[in-house]
Amino acid sequence: MRLLLTGDSIIARLEGKAIPHINYNLKRLLPNLTVVNTAIPGINSQNLLDNLDSLVLNRTKANYVVILIGANDLARHKQVKIAQYRQNLKQICQKLLQEYASSEIIMITPPAVDETKQRFRDNQLIGEYSQVVKEVASEYQLVFIDLYQHMLEQPDKEIYRGLLDDGLHFGDLGYNLLAQLIAEQVKELGE
Repeated sequence: MRLLLTGDSIIARLEGKAIPHINYNLKRLLPNLTVVNTAIPGINSQNLLDNLDSLVLNRTKANYVVILIGANDLARHKQVKIAQYRQNLKQICQKLLQEYASSEIIMITPPAVDETKQRFRDNQLIGEYSQVVKEVASEYQLVFIDLYQHMLEQPDKEIYRGLLDDGLHFGDLGYNLLAQLIAEQVKELGE
């Protein structure tokens, strides 16, 4: 099975691994999986939309496309307004649906943050942008993963700690959670 992951630094980060940490964790959970990761640190939904052909559509077709975008859209110092974010997500979905069935597209919310360390994002704002992801995924009948809510439910604040320790970019615990959520969906959809 082939999985194509794209999005921002949450998907792209190595976090001490030789390959993106999410790739590493997914391969541990699903050994027969081929993972293609086209994520780019720092991109937002407009950048993803503008580059969707090279990042997703012009690549060998995957069984599933996983998209996690929004942490840069909602960052107060470079914010993409929520209405524009919604429009960008809709256009991304419309383009993807020309090549993929709705059941082959997995949309993931931006992660929750440790507000004591993160200067440009807070969980209320992330919740608002996550709601947009949920609504767009529902409108287009895509597979939806609420990473934001799952992270908020974790009792251990260590889930937010990665090498940068900035409250946003997580490490092992966060990637374990994210990989489990993706693997569960892939299995449920028919690994």
